[in-house]
Amino acid sequence: MRAAIWVAGIGGLVVGHILWLAGISLAIATSSISTWVLVVSAVSFAVGIVSGWLGWRCYQRKSEGWAAFLLPLPVSPVLFSIAVLGVTYL
Repeated sequence: MRAAIWVAGIGGLVVGHILWLAGISLAIATSSISTWVLVVSAVSFAVGIVSGWLGWRCYQRKSEGWAAFLLPLPVSPVLFSIAVLGVTYL
C-alpha cells in the first residue's frame, strides 16, 4: 500500500506540472501574453485551493491514495505561477 501512495503522490506532482506547462504554453503562444499569464496563474491558484480542499477531505475519510494524488497536485503550478508572475510584472 505504501508504494501506491508514493506513486499517487509523484503522479500528482507530474500531472500538475504537465497541466501548468500546457496552460503556460498556450498563454505564451498568444499575442497578449501578460493577460493570459494572469489567467493561467488565477486558474492555477483556484485549482490549488480546490485540490487542497478535496485532498484534505480525502485524507479525513482515510482515502490515502486520492489524498496523496490531490495534495501535491497544485504544488508545481502554484510555485511556477508565482515565479512567472514575478518575472512578468516585476
